[in-house]
Amino acid sequence: MVSNQVKNQLDNMIVIPGGAFLRGSSESPDEQPVKLVTLNDFAIDKTPVTNQQFRVFVEEGGYENPEFWIPKGWDYINGNNIQYPNYWYDDHFNQDDHPVTGVSWWEAMAFATFAGKTLPTEAQWEYACKGKDQRKYPWGNEEPTFEYANYAVDCNPEELNRSSTSVFAFPKNKSFFGCLDMAGNLAEWCLDNAFFNYQWDKTGINPIYLSSQEDYHIVRGGCGLHNEDFMRCTARDNYPVSVRDNLIGFRCVINTI
Repeated sequence: MVSNQVKNQLDNMIVIPGGAFLRGSSESPDEQPVKLVTLNDFAIDKTPVTNQQFRVFVEEGGYENPEFWIPKGWDYINGNNIQYPNYWYDDHFNQDDHPVTGVSWWEAMAFATFAGKTLPTEAQWEYACKGKDQRKYPWGNEEPTFEYANYAVDCNPEELNRSSTSVFAFPKNKSFFGCLDMAGNLAEWCLDNAFFNYQWDKTGINPIYLSSQEDYHIVRGGCGLHNEDFMRCTARDNYPVSVRDNLIGFRCVINTI
């Protein structure tokens, strides 16, 4: 039986039934080998975490309570006197219905813990994006246009003064399971540490790559500075765990539903 607490947590989330899917693609060496992966049931946020949602964490003392933080993250925010996201007061990125950005992986994890959730594994993120039909982009196989996502054609440097957009701005940007804004706008932190391909995965069952180094973590989905190639469901990138640039946001998952 699902508890009332979990029911409340599942608000604005999508339940993804467990199953098997082909992870990766032949389009880039870092997306290989293509492998049949099996996942348990999980629920994932329908949209990236918004500024409005993250404000609850800020206002309820999330940056002041070590209970929510991995020790290295706690040391980092205190050592740098961090009390809110890096773009919290930047009107290019801080509207209520825009995805929060300027958050390190540690901040994303702290919010997820505060919310009773965690970050998606790379495999969970990809499955929620493309499902079982091997679609190239979250919305299908149609090539990206500005009707689908906030991105940069050929990574045009003129976009450096860009703004984020609402997580609801592109209703066509809907994944196989109904998640919104999984391509462009902001890339999204995953739980996995970075590895240059999938050779580490021997079983294909609920895979996750974790390293004691904690130096770099995977991000998915591309951002407003990435080109069309990063809009693909299988495209991968990674960033230092401490980066707080306006490239990355996140969404959360619940694994016990």
